[in-house]
Amino acid sequence: MTHLLQWLLVILCLRIEEAASMDNKVPLTVIGTVGKSVILPLKIPSDKILTIAWLSRNALATVVIKDQNRHMIITDSNYYNRLEIFKKSDYSLQINNLTTEDENYYKGQITINTTGPPETLIQEYFLHVFEELSKPQVITNFTESENGTCTFILLCSMEKEGKNVTYNWISLKGREEVTAYEGPNLTVSWRPGESEWNYICRVTNPVSSQRSQPIPSSGLCKGPSSKNYVKLVIGIVIAVVLCIAIMIGSIFWKKKRQGFIQYSPNHVQQQEAATEGTTVYAQVTHPYRKKTESSNIPDKKDATTIYSTIQSPKEQKPA
Repeated sequence: MTHLLQWLLVILCLRIEEAASMDNKVPLTVIGTVGKSVILPLKIPSDKILTIAWLSRNALATVVIKDQNRHMIITDSNYYNRLEIFKKSDYSLQINNLTTEDENYYKGQITINTTGPPETLIQEYFLHVFEELSKPQVITNFTESENGTCTFILLCSMEKEGKNVTYNWISLKGREEVTAYEGPNLTVSWRPGESEWNYICRVTNPVSSQRSQPIPSSGLCKGPSSKNYVKLVIGIVIAVVLCIAIMIGSIFWKKKRQGFIQYSPNHVQQQEAATEGTTVYAQVTHPYRKKTESSNIPDKKDATTIYSTIQSPKEQKPA
């Protein structure tokens, strides 16, 4: 009698749970990992179970139990060699080698033996399948440096993110975790000489958690110094180019000036060569003698004619 009352109590609880589940339409949530196994648990004592029909998109399998012996028939080819009964005690269903395509609603129809006609109970599940996360990567994006303070942005990302991933930033001083920030991006300001911080990006989903390598704040300020170094190099290159241009211009101007000075003697030599072998006449008048009354008739006694023949030196013939 006591045993019968216990069974009636179990059936009543299952009926209440089933009715609540149907009213709220909230099945039991089960979480699995890609490549691993998951169990859809049963909440019924196994000594009264006759059959179990497992359903999803299609009928997956049927489990027949007789004299504590179980026999499972798989009816969906996508689950061949992947289904098994977890324990003899409750006959929960274990799904092995999970894939993302296994994420779906599942239902177990359990037929139990009672004193009267067999009863059918239903348990529903929703299976979520997640992939394990890879180690995140952090990219530093330097923004500005003012009054000796470095400001930069840390960008956290993964090659394959998946779903339901959360990002958190952990700030460490030594080994002590001080603060945490949410989101994939973190903006940080730091002045050289201040206490050094280490920043870690942590990514999590329902089945795994990963952290990036610690990033020291002192190393993040190398961006501004490198930027100033580039500006210095560019300034030096421009100054050198200007100096070289001025030197070349000065040399060219001096060469041009020297060429102009050397041009005059050559020009005189050409005029002398043009007058080679010619006679030059000149009439010289004494400065202290009086001129004749008629300025139109020159005084022959007061003028003397001088002539001379100018010859250029002969060019030497080549030997």
